[in-house]
This record gives sequence, C-alpha cells and structure tokens, in this order.
Amino acid sequence: MEKMSKVIEKRSSVRSSITKLVKRVQALGEETEDLNSLSELLELIETKEEILKKYDSEVEDLITDPEKFKVELKGSEEYDDKILSAKIKLKCKLKTFTEKTVQESHPSLNKSNISENAASALKLPKLEIPRFSGDSNIMEFFGCFDSAIGSNDSFSKIEKFQYLKSLLSPPAYNVVAGFELNEKNYDSCLELLKQRYGRTDFIINSYMSKLLNLEPVRNSSHVKSLRRLYDEIEVNVRNLRALNVTEGSYGHLLNPLLLKLLPQDLVLDFHRK
Repeated sequence: MEKMSKVIEKRSSVRSSITKLVKRVQALGEETEDLNSLSELLELIETKEEILKKYDSEVEDLITDPEKFKVELKGSEEYDDKILSAKIKLKCKLKTFTEKTVQESHPSLNKSNISENAASALKLPKLEIPRFSGDSNIMEFFGCFDSAIGSNDSFSKIEKFQYLKSLLSPPAYNVVAGFELNEKNYDSCLELLKQRYGRTDFIINSYMSKLLNLEPVRNSSHVKSLRRLYDEIEVNVRNLRALNVTEGSYGHLLNPLLLKLLPQDLVLDFHRK
C-alpha cells in the first residue's frame, strides 16, 4: 500500500506538469511562437508522456481489484486523450510554420513541393528512429534510418554519419566511436555494423535471449501486464518464424520456461485443459 501511495504521488506530479503544458498549447494563437519554441514544447510533452506511461504501468500492476482497475484505465485514457490532442495541435502548427518558412525562402516552389519540404524539415530534426545498441532490432533500425536519412539526398554523407552516431548506444556505438568523421568512413561504418550485428545466428540468439529473459507476472488480475507479456512473446516468436525458426524446433524447451512466467492459477488452468 505504501508503494502504491508513493507511485501515485510521483504520477500526480507528472500529471500536473502535463496539464500545465497542455494549457500552454491550448493558449497558442494563430500567429505565435517560433519553430524552436514549438519543437521544444512538443519535446517536453513527449518526454512527460513517456514518464507518465511508466507510472501508469506501475500503478496498474499494483491494483488487484478489477473495478479499481477499470477506474484507473479510464483516468489514464483521459490523460492520453489530452496529450494526443495537444500533440496534434502542435504538429499542425509546426507544419504550417515550416511551410510558411519554406515559401518565404523559396517563393518559386509550388504548394506540393512546399508540403514535401515542410514534412522533411519537420521529420528530420525530430528523428522518429529507434536507437540501436546492438540487439536484434538491426533490421528495424536500418529500415528506419535508410528511409529518413540514408536515402535522403539533401544530407551529405558527413551529416548522415553524424546522425548515425547520434542514434547508436553502447556496445554498437563503440564499434564506430573511433572513426574519423568523413564520407569514406560513413560507408565503412555502415558495412561494419551490418556485418557485426546483421548475422542471422546473432539475430536468432538475440530473439531467444529476449524470450528467456521476460519479466514474470505473478497476479492474474494484472491484465495489462499479462497482455504485455503475451505481446512480447508473440513478437519474438513471429520474428523467429520469419527467420525460418519454427516453434517445433524450440517449443519443447521454451514452453516450461514460459509457464514459469505466468501466475500459478493460470498455469493450473492450462494443465487442466
């Protein structure tokens, strides 16, 4: 109970901050702010949103009463709606602001070209690319990176190299940390990362490791945690299947370990069926 109170207290502080940020967004007029201010406000909201999700998850895991769980979900959804509405308004303002800036800088551009340039300008400073640390997400990472940066001719190779380094975390970052920032080394580092982490055996081992290190759920009333566990298992099994590793080749070893992740009453139900 004490743990619940502490988490709720921390969450209340975050919710209060989010409410203030949302009010700032609602107060924005038609002619308002500059690009940096709008981007900073969006960044603040997204950062607070991530923290709030963490506390929401902790609270939900501590609730055992189904009715209280429903009330909790409703409260969380209300804040989700507020945040989503604020983010949409900010992104619309950013798009409008950027289109206007592009038009003023390049009056010869037509409207469709302006929209394309604006979308690019919006997307690239705020890169929606998952950071890569050297795990099995290498295909997802390079797919996103190539789409946003690698195949974008408006960037020089040196700029692409800077973006690449900024999106890497150890140990993957350590692979390229010592390379001097130049065009030749950009190509070399891309190839090196793909050789190091793109091997099929490495990716398979990484997916299997994720399955073996999942967080257990001890209470069958923790619906959200059970759903999260199911989703994590499903994602890794599907990824293994895509690499031609079927459940038949590892299921007899993995099933007993996965059952240990479930609440005892669910395991008993499983064995009865």
